[in-house]
Amino acid sequence: METKSGHTTEDVLVQRYRRGDRDALAALIRKFHPKLLRMIAYQLGDSRPVEDIAQDCWYAIIKQLPGLELRIGFSAWAASIARRKAIDWIRAQQRARSRSGETDVNNVPDIESAGTENTADRIESIRIGIRQLPPTGRIILELFYLEQMSMRKISEALNIPEGTVKSRLFYAREKLKEIITK
Repeated sequence: METKSGHTTEDVLVQRYRRGDRDALAALIRKFHPKLLRMIAYQLGDSRPVEDIAQDCWYAIIKQLPGLELRIGFSAWAASIARRKAIDWIRAQQRARSRSGETDVNNVPDIESAGTENTADRIESIRIGIRQLPPTGRIILELFYLEQMSMRKISEALNIPEGTVKSRLFYAREKLKEIITK
């Protein structure tokens, strides 16, 4: 939600915290924590480690807040931290599986029977496809669909022209279709 000045409530709370208002941090955590959990769960496709990863995210966020110069909104910045923490967890799990000899459960499933897939399988195929996109396409899709940010807001958050946002969104959708239908 934006304030009259164009800043989100989270951005205002960050500014208040940086000016010494400790209650603003508690309010920021209460307001943003559910969104952070959804971001992490989306990245992982698994809900087991979400709370632990969220705690790691909050640790990193709180540690960086005092000296932070936000060029993008808090939500987009925190989302990038959540993404990195989720990727770190996935990599750690993959290393542990490869050491124990297990097969990688994150391999793309055989989609030859795409017409007969149930909805849960299709959603999982889309999640896997999104993970295979280049970072520029992945972040645009996440901001547009998951964060429900407008093209204008994405343009401001990423400091790129709105036309670039539109073209990256188009190409990310096309690449995702290509990945899923392989």
